[in-house]
Amino acid sequence: MKKYEELDITDSFMFAKVMSNKDLCKTMLEQILNIKIREIKYLDYEDTIQISLGSKGVRLDIYVEDDKNTVFNLEMQTTSYAELPKRSRYYQDVIDLNIIEKGDTYDILGVSYVIFICTFDFFKKNRSVYEFENICVDDANIRLNDETHKIFLNTKGDRDGIGRELQLLLDYFDGRKPESKLARDMQKKVFEARGNDQWRREYMSYQMELNQQYRNGKEEGRKEGIDDMSKL
Repeated sequence: MKKYEELDITDSFMFAKVMSNKDLCKTMLEQILNIKIREIKYLDYEDTIQISLGSKGVRLDIYVEDDKNTVFNLEMQTTSYAELPKRSRYYQDVIDLNIIEKGDTYDILGVSYVIFICTFDFFKKNRSVYEFENICVDDANIRLNDETHKIFLNTKGDRDGIGRELQLLLDYFDGRKPESKLARDMQKKVFEARGNDQWRREYMSYQMELNQQYRNGKEEGRKEGIDDMSKL
């Protein structure tokens, strides 16, 4: 893992810390979705969401809700995994189950967006924005209207057809010089975050935890290998 002072906006830890600034997060959502948002609030920001005892927990990078109860999940992705679409499905399920636990009926579920900011073109179609909704296979004009949206942004894609502010934001995420006010504000927060001693300690603890998980997994794999050999 990188040293803390080397972290940039596309590193998930740094992205989450920068996006903990409400104004930056709200402005970025507005630019991505081309909408106006009056207010946002953070939901379970510091905690891993655990749906049930023994289930797989998930730590969402950014999980916020606006004044209309629309939920937004923002994730930074720098590695192209084959299961990325299914990861978006899982995140959507986690969000829905987390909301349902606070109520009793399905009608409590509102509009939600799972947004992956990717530094690669997962779908290989050279688009900067891939947005998915559930539609009828036999008639694309028929929508399921379950109010779920999954958006994959691609920093490497063709910028035609998207707003200038979003173009500059994607350029910044792609490692170019920040040209827009939002990108410059984000870069400023990155520099400020690198000097935050509390966040540095959090990152070191996070790094130690990942290293321990890696060692545990390696040891379990070694033991399984020995057991398999003994059965031969």
